[in-house]
Amino acid sequence: SSGINAEYGPLLADYCCSKYAVRGLTQAMLSEMDYIGKKNVKFTSVHPHITKTGMFNNAQAKWSLVFPLLEPDWVADQVIIGTQEEREQLILPKITNLFLMPEHFMSTKVYRKYCEVLGNSTMKTFKKIRDE
Repeated sequence: SSGINAEYGPLLADYCCSKYAVRGLTQAMLSEMDYIGKKNVKFTSVHPHITKTGMFNNAQAKWSLVFPLLEPDWVADQVIIGTQEEREQLILPKITNLFLMPEHFMSTKVYRKYCEVLGNSTMKTFKKIRDE
């Protein structure tokens, strides 16, 4: 999935929607496995910040010291560690968790403003990989 499912932004509605779906599916499957007593089935939902894969060409983080663009190899390593630790949810970088907590205490309108301050307008510098 992606970290963008928690910090949504303009021009990303379709992308955010698919990421929320992954998160919801994972949580629902965890609940179902608990309900039917399957303890040996594990799920890890992974939500990295923007990763330098070329998908978001030219994207820039507003607060790059807190929300750096992530290296694919580092993300892959963290996924391996997270699954080995049987973590149900992996948000990268970990510090992002601190900035996501206020969502549960704010109205959606206030949270949108909060996300703007955090820099959710990464699409302003986006360039397509190829013409359609």
